[in-house]
Amino acid sequence: MRDWNHLPVEIKRHVVKNLDFMSRHSMKSTSHVERLIVNSTCFKVPRVRFGYKQGKCLVMIYTGIEKFLRLELSKCKEGILVERSENTWDPRDITTKILPPSDVLKTGLTILKNLLAHESIIIEAMEWDIPDESPKIKYRQEILATLDNEKFRVRELVFLWNTVVLEPLIPNLCVVDDFKLLRRFGLEISGDSLVPVMIHDSQVEHPWTLGRPCYQSMFCLNGSLPITLVMHFQDRDLLLSDPKTIATVLRVASPLPQKPDRQAHSDTINWTYGNECGYWTAKMIPANEAKVKKMLDPEKCGVHYQCKNCTDPFTFWYHQNLARRFHQEPFWGDIVWQIPGFGDVEMGIRNLKIELAKDEKKKEKMKKWEKEKSWGFKEILVEKCDFKGLGQESEEVKDSGDAFYDKNFDIDAEEQPENMTIPSPTSTFSLKFFFILPILLSFMFYLIISHLYY
Repeated sequence: MRDWNHLPVEIKRHVVKNLDFMSRHSMKSTSHVERLIVNSTCFKVPRVRFGYKQGKCLVMIYTGIEKFLRLELSKCKEGILVERSENTWDPRDITTKILPPSDVLKTGLTILKNLLAHESIIIEAMEWDIPDESPKIKYRQEILATLDNEKFRVRELVFLWNTVVLEPLIPNLCVVDDFKLLRRFGLEISGDSLVPVMIHDSQVEHPWTLGRPCYQSMFCLNGSLPITLVMHFQDRDLLLSDPKTIATVLRVASPLPQKPDRQAHSDTINWTYGNECGYWTAKMIPANEAKVKKMLDPEKCGVHYQCKNCTDPFTFWYHQNLARRFHQEPFWGDIVWQIPGFGDVEMGIRNLKIELAKDEKKKEKMKKWEKEKSWGFKEILVEKCDFKGLGQESEEVKDSGDAFYDKNFDIDAEEQPENMTIPSPTSTFSLKFFFILPILLSFMFYLIISHLYY
């Protein structure tokens, strides 16, 4: 019988294509031949997050919706503490490991490089969660020295909205041929919603994007008229004062089918598009109208990450759950984008955490209730129930420890309408007797006739 080593390379590659991320990585460690086979098959990763803040490092690899591998590194007395979790935020499911003493940032970058810096791995979006806190030169030197000229195949590079220190490193981080887009993103939290209801994009010309577009994207939990008006005036001032800003776009996922509409103002021009997915309004100066119009016309859905039907399922899920980061990992909450005049940021974060905690408790209760309900339903022992009336449990069953009783299953716990009549056991017995009596009479008649005949 042939074993794995005797299988053709083509069959092994077919098997490797169906492996998950960590299985591929483990297989590479078995032998040199297997490493070559794994490296010859492409693998796409939806999103990767790398963070560094206050001596802590984060490596997070998303492999699907609610599927991720998470490593958080921090210093301890013995060396570096590594907290590992997979597909869960429950602290009880976190496993720990101690690494020898070393620099946390260098260790995190080494792990990131060993896992993802290869031509066979394509990363759809890579998010660098590093706020501008430490000296810029130190960051650049440590990152470049640790990566050692290794680059990532990244389609979209994502930085925090107020982080500019890493942007000069773009040519050193990404393979130029695969790099398509730079995005600075943040979350506006002044609203009551737990999911973004509006996206505000600013397209700018950037010297380090190698000719690729650059967007500053603000995901808003507040879509009210006041904040929309504030953005309108801010966009106008930005377009007139900053020649690098090409256009600003407001994207709302509210269906509004309409033909493209042009509105000319004294110094700016607005183009509004709409369909069943939502509507989006672009603002620009007259000099950029032709350029922006050329980009807007081919778009079938301009609400982007807010559209469940047109957006990639993982991308939609990820951006819908941006606010939950404050509940799941509050330490990494530097994505807040503050708009002057719309509340205090610290108070907004506290209120958001409270609402998120309530929402998570509701979800846990629903899951718990579903389990209890299913278990309780299966454990009901009908044969032990002495019904006095349909829908009424006897006191013996309620007091018994052998059978499960829950008032939620008790019909008497709910108020019955006055005119509603509940059939009694007597009426049920009469109904059964009505069907059985003709059969009994026929059988008796058959016996009598048979006896007389013989």
